[in-house]
Amino acid sequence: MRMLAALIATAALTLPAAHGQKDDGLSSCLAGEMALQAGETAAAADHFETCLQSEDLEPHQEVGVYAALGAALLNEERYQDALNAYNFAFAIIDTQLADVAEPTLWRNRGIARLELGQQEAALEDLQRAARELPDDVMTQLNLGILYQDMGRTADAVVAYDTVVRLEPDWMGAWINRSSALLDAGMTRAAVEDARRAVELEPENGTTLNMLCWTLIQDGRAQTALPLCEQAVALEPEVGAIVHSHASALEALGRMDEALPLYRRAWQLSPDDPEITEDYQRTHNP
Repeated sequence: MRMLAALIATAALTLPAAHGQKDDGLSSCLAGEMALQAGETAAAADHFETCLQSEDLEPHQEVGVYAALGAALLNEERYQDALNAYNFAFAIIDTQLADVAEPTLWRNRGIARLELGQQEAALEDLQRAARELPDDVMTQLNLGILYQDMGRTADAVVAYDTVVRLEPDWMGAWINRSSALLDAGMTRAAVEDARRAVELEPENGTTLNMLCWTLIQDGRAQTALPLCEQAVALEPEVGAIVHSHASALEALGRMDEALPLYRRAWQLSPDDPEITEDYQRTHNP
């Protein structure tokens, strides 16, 4: 289980003079910036696309608008469109500008590539961003996720160490590191990180589930079970949480109770490989 913080990240915008203004006198470029800052990312993307089509932009301005468009598209989970926007920005930098690219451009393109499964390209971008922004939470968080996906668990733990140091009051920092510690076989340490997440948000199904799951992996299913039950009560429609509950019951020898929960977890999350494997193992022996 891993968590991502919300992302609205842009390079500094240099807006052009208002050409082709809307009826209210607000240029599409400025309207996009205002929408982005307000978290209205779908509207921001539309404004920025209009800006690029209708405004007379200098190269450095065009880079800024493409960067902002990419950020809006990332938030809308339109990852291929976001990658295209960042690639346009880099193409302008490479062909028309001598300036070094803003480090967040490397980071955000890396995030888009990560989401699209382009691991090696994502790693190159995120490592470049990390060299210039070593204490940027989003860079380190996504590096950790990428390292986990690549099976580089020790590197993932190091990246999450930085996230925990920078954001110790965010429960997601502890959950992500707990997950990486589990992958590295450091189960007791994973339990302690999950426990810290629960201390921060004791009424959160995600944190309770992480502590439940790490305790199961540490051979303490009896201790885990009440936490699993609390997590399910809070979030009964989350496949991973139902799966943890089933796993605790199975570990305690209560297979008759576990079986329908394994089926339910699979129905909720049929694309999760671990949930699918346990469903098939328990229902198609």
